[in-house]
Amino acid sequence: MKEHIIQTNCGKVKGYEEGNVHIYRGIPYAKTERFTPPKPWRWEGIFDAAKGETDCYQYSSFFDESKREDPFYYEEFRKDMEFSYDENFMTLNVVAPTDAKALPVLLFIHGGGFETGTVGEPPYGLCTEYAKRGIVYVSVGYRLNVFAMYGGENFGLQDQAAAVRWVYENIAAFGGDPNRITLMGQSAGAMSVTDLMYSELLKGLVQGVILMSGGGPIPKIAGPWTKEQAKPFWDQVRAQAGAADEEELKTVDPERLWKAWYEVRSKCTSFQAAQPAIDGTVITDVPQNVFKRRKELDVPVMVGVTSQDFLPVILYEVALRWGLDNAKKNKQPVYAYFFDRTLPGNRFKAFHACDLWYMFGSMEKSWRPFEELDRRLAAEMMDYAANFVKHQNPNGPGLTEWKPLSKKQRKFRLFDGKTKEYIGPAGCRSKVWKTMLRDKGPM
Repeated sequence: MKEHIIQTNCGKVKGYEEGNVHIYRGIPYAKTERFTPPKPWRWEGIFDAAKGETDCYQYSSFFDESKREDPFYYEEFRKDMEFSYDENFMTLNVVAPTDAKALPVLLFIHGGGFETGTVGEPPYGLCTEYAKRGIVYVSVGYRLNVFAMYGGENFGLQDQAAAVRWVYENIAAFGGDPNRITLMGQSAGAMSVTDLMYSELLKGLVQGVILMSGGGPIPKIAGPWTKEQAKPFWDQVRAQAGAADEEELKTVDPERLWKAWYEVRSKCTSFQAAQPAIDGTVITDVPQNVFKRRKELDVPVMVGVTSQDFLPVILYEVALRWGLDNAKKNKQPVYAYFFDRTLPGNRFKAFHACDLWYMFGSMEKSWRPFEELDRRLAAEMMDYAANFVKHQNPNGPGLTEWKPLSKKQRKFRLFDGKTKEYIGPAGCRSKVWKTMLRDKGPM
C-alpha cells in the first residue's frame, strides 16, 4: 500500500493510494468535551489517516445489532463490520483522484434517524466513483443521540457545520476547490442539510445540495420542539442516569449515559425527542417559517424519494411543493427524482435508503445479487449527480434531459432501470399510497 502525505492547515495527514485515488480515513475535523460545541483540532507530527474512522457512541456500541427485533438495516449495511467509538472526536473521510487539482467537492452526511449511523458504511464511506468522475469526495461523521441533542441543543448539527467549514478551509490540500462544495445528505442527513440551509451557517460555503429521502421544509411531526418543551424529557434522562445535575451528568460513563437516554427514549411516544430542536443557535424557527421569509440558503437542489420510502407520501409532497414554490418565486431550480427499482435479493421493493447502493456505485460491497440493469442505473444516477456537483445542473452528454420542477413541469425523473422517462404526480401518489397501505417496508 503506497502512502501519501499532505500538509493541511491542521497538520500533516498520511493517507494511502489505491488504484488512481488517494484515500484518507478518520481525519478529526473537531474535538470537544461532552455537551459543548465542536472545537477545531490541530495535531503535532503526522496524523495517520490509513487506520480507520471514529464514530459516535450508538446502539451498536453496547448491544449486538444482529439480535435486534428487526435487524434489517444492520444486515443491509453493517453486518460483519467493526467500528471504533468515541464521543469527543468527530471524523471524516476524503477520497480524491491522485492528480486532483482545484476539483469540485461532494460532501456527504449520513442518515440514521439522528440516533445511529457511521462515517464509513459500505455504500458511501469510501466511495471512489466520484473521484473517477473528477470530484473530491468527503464523508462526514457527527455526534448522535444523547451526545448530540442533550438539553434541546443541536451539537450534531453544529458538528456538521464545523465539518463544512473544515472542508472549506482544508480541501485545497487534497486537490479540491473550496468554492465548489456541494452538500449531500440522506434521510436524517438530508433533514440535517435542510436545517442547515435554514440557518446562517452555510452561506458562502455551499454551491448546491443533494437531498435523498428527507429533503425540503418537512414539518416537525409532533410540532416544534423547543428547549422549554424538551426540559422534562432531559430531566428524566438525567434522573435515569443517576446524576444530580448537568455537571455530574457530564462525568457519567458513556454507556451509562446512553442507556439512560435509550430507556427514556424507548418509552417516549413523541418523535420530538429524536429530532433537532429549536435551539436559537442553529435552528431559530421551524423551516416553514424561515421558508416563508425567504431567509434560507438559495442554491440549486437535487431531491429524491423512493417509492417505498419512510413516510413516502410526506416526502414526495414536500419535494413537489418545494420545487413548485421555488419556481414561482424565481429561486434556484429543484430537480426531483423518484426511485422505483425493486432490488434483487428479497421481498422488499424500493425501501428507504436502497438508493444509496446506486448513488454511490458500491454494489460490489453488498450481499445482493445485483444485475447489469442495476449497474447501468447506478452509472446513470452517478453521472447526473456528478454533473450537478460540477455545474449545479444534472444534465450532460449522453443523458436524458432532466427538467427542474415548475408550474408547467410537475414530473419527477423516474429511476427504475427500465425507462428514461418521467413520472407525474398521479403516478407518484398512487405508488406511495400503495406503499403506505399495502407494501410494508423494513422501517
